[in-house]
Amino acid sequence: MSSSSPATIVDNPFVKSENKSWHINPPSSLQRSVSPPSVPRRRSNHATITTTTGHSDHTSTKPSTAAVEAGQVSIDDHVTFFSTKLSAARLPNVINQPRISHQAWLDLYQRNLTDRGHHFVVHQHDHPVAGTHYDLRLQCNATSSISFAIMYGLPGDPNSRRLNRNATETRVHNLWNHLIETASYDTGTMLLWDTGEYSVLPYYPSKTSSNETDDSESDLDAGSLIPSENVESEPQKLYRAFQARKIKLRLHGTKLPPGYTISLRLTRENNREEQPKAPSFRRRRRRPAQVKTSDSSATSSDQEESWEQKSSNDDTSALPRLKRSVSSLHRAASPPLSKRAKPSTAKLTKEEDAPAPAPAPAPAPAPAPAPAPAPAPAPALSSDEQTRLENAYPGANNTFQSIHQRKWYLSMDRLASGFCPVRSKQTGTVSWERGQQEDGSMTGFERFHVLGRDHETSVLTGRMAADVAKDEGLIGYKPRGGWRGVTE
Repeated sequence: MSSSSPATIVDNPFVKSENKSWHINPPSSLQRSVSPPSVPRRRSNHATITTTTGHSDHTSTKPSTAAVEAGQVSIDDHVTFFSTKLSAARLPNVINQPRISHQAWLDLYQRNLTDRGHHFVVHQHDHPVAGTHYDLRLQCNATSSISFAIMYGLPGDPNSRRLNRNATETRVHNLWNHLIETASYDTGTMLLWDTGEYSVLPYYPSKTSSNETDDSESDLDAGSLIPSENVESEPQKLYRAFQARKIKLRLHGTKLPPGYTISLRLTRENNREEQPKAPSFRRRRRRPAQVKTSDSSATSSDQEESWEQKSSNDDTSALPRLKRSVSSLHRAASPPLSKRAKPSTAKLTKEEDAPAPAPAPAPAPAPAPAPAPAPAPAPALSSDEQTRLENAYPGANNTFQSIHQRKWYLSMDRLASGFCPVRSKQTGTVSWERGQQEDGSMTGFERFHVLGRDHETSVLTGRMAADVAKDEGLIGYKPRGGWRGVTE
């Protein structure tokens, strides 16, 4: 073959057609206009805010309910914040499950935002340390509410052997705490067990009225003839009853039956008037001092030698050797050592050898009295100290002088709730039965029991405690066990 002849290219029959042409695409990270590429972030406690126009604003975030409830984040409009959260978490209605509509819940809270407001709420609080209990909060002014922690919830069986409950005063809460359903690892879960308005009844029934259940109606009839601003408000009645240590309340709720009435009383043994002091910390026990014996002479001598070697390197080596527990006597700084004149070492044996006494100097003029130092300003109290001193969380006002951890006795007022005592002719025991009016209607209500976090639902959203924990992102949360409701 001559060198001038063109070369012929023969296709390889063993190479596939799709492999004859190929190219390399660079990775997507090298094609970004911004470097370095974005890193996936962990799930935070914030969510995007949805504006009134319906578009989500990614530049601003909404805090979690736990952060707002703990005071870590302050917001201006609590009603809108919690209303949006609870409206999105609302479950469908279930038959025979008492529920309040979302709009009725909003109207109930907003119409009580005055000094005459008488809003109440019962929270189911499943605390990881204290366990499950129920918080009864009663509005005491336009911004605050006094609170009682009830271990087993409100009693609902007039014939129960455990009709009484311990109601312990806690911190005065902000009124917006009536709106919360939240969960966190530190405080556990909290849901709205019931909410509504309360009315204060006379603790002792009047002699003229035979039926105690007509007290509230007579008050309403008398008040309708007088301007509302001149009628004593329910918080004012509650204040008088609170100071008298005897309270009778009728709770007009959604889950609680109509006419449900409770009474609270404070005994003289529990009637404290001062806030409790800060909890004292337990000191560590010190080991007892070793007793020197003949067998321990070598050990004690070794300890003294080591102590002498250590003290020889310190500035306090000139001080006398004392017990090591008296650390204040080995200090070389404050307080300073008192300077005393050293006595003369010469020993005077004869009176004639003694020097003649020097003439007494003229008395110096008395110095002018130094001005009294200005009193040091009182140190500013921390947030926890202020809360403990006033027994109120920041933003709340303790106008009732509520005392922290003061124990009241709570019980269901069976007569005021519409029950009548009936004595059995066979056994002679007394049981409480529902009464009957002249028109044939029944007073009282069907008994109920509070069964705890595994059975009770929210009166607003229909959720249980586990649902609230799931919605708030509590993964692996283990509540305290061993709680049993009062059913006997």
